[in-house]
Amino acid sequence: MIIAASVLAVIAWGCSFIEIWTDLAGYTAHFALFGRSGAVLTLCGVVLGYKISTKGQEETFYSPGAPVSLGDVGKAALLADGEKRLRYFAHITVIIGTLIWGFGDLLPEFVS
Repeated sequence: MIIAASVLAVIAWGCSFIEIWTDLAGYTAHFALFGRSGAVLTLCGVVLGYKISTKGQEETFYSPGAPVSLGDVGKAALLADGEKRLRYFAHITVIIGTLIWGFGDLLPEFVS
């Protein structure tokens, strides 16, 4: 599930780059699509962050009232190095997506 969410976030980044390129190249009349792509980018970053945060819960199986092993606790709490990098990627995606969503339509003011 984490791989699917990370691929979705990468596709959202690609769409945002395509949107800004088409807007700056003059293929569109205004920058509305670039601002909206920030909303999609933010949503994909949040979904990726959520999938990473629930990874350990999905992989740990235990019965209510039964003892929990330290291995299960470690799986639920610890992230591998690749998952840590994906977590940072998700955070950056949310921050940049929010900035694009909020200020993407003001870009023509700064470009011209």
